[in-house]
Amino acid sequence: MIPNSGIILSAVIRGLAVDNYPDMARVAQEAEALGFRSLWLCDHFLTLDTDDYVRQVGISGEKTDEEPASRGQVPSLPQLECWTALSALSRDTRKIRLGTNVLCNPYRYPSVLAKMAATLDTISAGRVEIGLGAGWFQREFEAYGIPFPSAGDRVTALAESLQLIQRIWVDEYPTFRGEFYSIDGASCDPPPVQRPHPPLWVGGEGDRVHRIAARYADGVNVRWWSPQQCADRRTFLDRACEKAGRDPATLRLSVTALLSPTDDPAQRERTKSRFRSIPAEGLIAGSPEECAERIREYQKAGIHDFLFAVPDIADTDNLQVVGEEILRHFDDPPQRNDPDGSAAKQ
Repeated sequence: MIPNSGIILSAVIRGLAVDNYPDMARVAQEAEALGFRSLWLCDHFLTLDTDDYVRQVGISGEKTDEEPASRGQVPSLPQLECWTALSALSRDTRKIRLGTNVLCNPYRYPSVLAKMAATLDTISAGRVEIGLGAGWFQREFEAYGIPFPSAGDRVTALAESLQLIQRIWVDEYPTFRGEFYSIDGASCDPPPVQRPHPPLWVGGEGDRVHRIAARYADGVNVRWWSPQQCADRRTFLDRACEKAGRDPATLRLSVTALLSPTDDPAQRERTKSRFRSIPAEGLIAGSPEECAERIREYQKAGIHDFLFAVPDIADTDNLQVVGEEILRHFDDPPQRNDPDGSAAKQ
């Protein structure tokens, strides 16, 4: 079993979210019983089909402001709010870690977010992992009446949030003053259970975002990248860490991948067609043995943290197949972090 194998329970892409809590709790408990290390929920209120998602995020080319195909239609399928759902999951699970992939920084003032995360870390006995991103889903911002700053301002604000959140978690009398955020004595009592603080992940693929992560985060998550892309990015991150005066081994790199186990070639093609806009490099599909071999390619590229998005996870036996027929092929890989699997400390 890969020790840092995570399961995504909600995502903005339709077909990759568990849309009701009874099913979410059931799947979470099954994942825990199968030995998965973590569960991850996205921070979105609307969903998109894959074409709209890729076009708006810019995964397979230049990002565009083109109107989504869903404009004027029903804009979403059911999507649970991540903080409320994670809080419930903290009581309906016992050991599995609970992560956000990723929180949209502009949706909450970072001092409030830090307090929320510390509270959930206390409730869950130290199982929280925080993923944070700059935000990109303009349609969602507009739908919920949230201001949508420029990309540059959103990234600058993300860098400030990472610093501010850590100060609230570790300083007795935290202060911070930046361009977008400031605090003066925002003490956090009770503090998080994890020391020095819960792991802070940064989600995104841009160079500037990754240089910020090299300075202020515990890990970076990229979506739908090939093993070679991950290996190249590991080199980039190592250099960014060295420039920031940090040991590169203390920054983790994880990948989000679409994992669809099947021995049926026709089913494999249906999955590719259904999620056709997700880059093929980010799809792990085929027999359990073929999926395992692809995962080994990521491990050879230096990836030991995986976030698997499994289609229709609540309505099929795919999760059981992944846990029992794919991940059983793996021994514990060498880790870039502490032997107990906890976050690397800066």
